[in-house]
Amino acid sequence: MLQILMVDDEPDLDLLIRQRFRHEIKDGLYNIVFCRNGEEALKQLKSTPDISVVITDLNMPQMNGIQLLLHLRNHHPKIHNIVISAYSDEENVSLAQKAGAKDFLIKPIDFKEFENKLSKLYQESLVA
Repeated sequence: MLQILMVDDEPDLDLLIRQRFRHEIKDGLYNIVFCRNGEEALKQLKSTPDISVVITDLNMPQMNGIQLLLHLRNHHPKIHNIVISAYSDEENVSLAQKAGAKDFLIKPIDFKEFENKLSKLYQESLVA
């Protein structure tokens, strides 16, 4: 099972993600936990140490995605991270990459691309 932590301050995204991946969740391929900001995500990481993927927005209250990426890079380097942001300009993409972002998706989400990334990570988790 791929343990995924989704960090975004938009609650509507939770429903969209749950709906889009309902079969994978039902079949036990993915477990997705949702948090509203980086601080909540850090607490969740402490209580759920088997998380292998963090998907984060960049702009959030309290602790933004860049701060979360830096923490992940320094304290959880094996966790794969994906940034999802409406801000896809070169500066934000570069900043995210420098902070440790491994993948970057632009909002509105291209769900086919998102599904492909998660499927690939799931397949890699079976081999590991």
